Amino acid sequence: MALLTLNIWWLKFVAVVLFAGIVLGKARAAKTRRGVQSTKNQKQVPAALNDEALARYDAGAIVPLVNFDWQSTEPLKFRNFKPKYHLTMVSIAAGLSNSNLSELIEVDHTYLSRLETRKQILKDHHDIAIQASPAIKPATDELYIWLTGTYLPTRFPTMFSRSDSGVINRATGLTLPIEPPVDPVHTFKILGENIDNDFLLLLPSEDGDGYVLKGYVTCFPAGFNTKDKFEKKLRDIHEPVPGYKEKLEKSMDRFFDKLEIGKVVMRSNWSITTHGRLFAASGNHLYEGEIPEMEEVDLENTFLRCERQTLHRLPKTRALVFSFKTYMYALGDIKGEGLGKDLANAIDGLKEGSVPAMHFYKRGVIWGEAVKAYLKE
Repeated sequence: MALLTLNIWWLKFVAVVLFAGIVLGKARAAKTRRGVQSTKNQKQVPAALNDEALARYDAGAIVPLVNFDWQSTEPLKFRNFKPKYHLTMVSIAAGLSNSNLSELIEVDHTYLSRLETRKQILKDHHDIAIQASPAIKPATDELYIWLTGTYLPTRFPTMFSRSDSGVINRATGLTLPIEPPVDPVHTFKILGENIDNDFLLLLPSEDGDGYVLKGYVTCFPAGFNTKDKFEKKLRDIHEPVPGYKEKLEKSMDRFFDKLEIGKVVMRSNWSITTHGRLFAASGNHLYEGEIPEMEEVDLENTFLRCERQTLHRLPKTRALVFSFKTYMYALGDIKGEGLGKDLANAIDGLKEGSVPAMHFYKRGVIWGEAVKAYLKE
């Protein structure tokens, strides 16, 4: 009887909601006929900016590292491998941490050598490393002006300072222009040559369904050609990733939609590479149906590769900014820390979690046994 009563109450509740929906629907339709914009693509229309959200981008909200010495700062260490690899929104959410704009960029003693590597990559692989559509220029300008004019001189005052002629990079001796170039490709180039982070900017798609990669500078892609991802929706970019469509696609679209201005989320990932190349536009993945070509693994040239990833939304253009800094760790360092067996277990865990195909995708069939044996010695 209690169940029946509950069901009747639930039906009444649904009826009320449906009735209210009909009434509201008619009201919205009337507004549309009077020339009020339809809500079909509402997420593409910038919402009103509140003072609190905008204040997070002010210099006063950025915590300065007053005595920061980049030359003596060690790179961050990421050891985020787990016994089993699960690809679900719950696991993704568990791996996310709320950060802030002050912590957007990390600098360490590899700064100058990394910039030299980035400049060479931009010269040798320009079309892969940088692409920009005309639609992304307002967002690129907004990012550039904030990074060079506000963030860098405030966060790293020992490295960057403002002058009448531009923003002085004391580490390189170069002066960055105050205003961004006319061509957003050139803007991305300046960022790529002065910040050891890769940046990808996404805008809502014109059909209101998802987000599209409209511009980027990626000097250190981890096994993918970013140019092939250019102008694609988020779901299409991740199409080759096992389990993404079934387990994450809709949830990630909703997550991107709801990301508030001024909020920064951060996560890190890990993979194993059998080479030391930071620019890896291919070769780090195997795809369904592909026959792996076995190779002799040079353990002295095999690394744990991690990315420190951040995501935030620009306040004016509301573009999404996905940024990452790449770290490479020799396997010997992992063993030396006493974490060899943990990493070996995590390698097995790639095929024991919610998406067993991830082990193949990450080329575990090629390097897995050799790396595990070394780590367990």
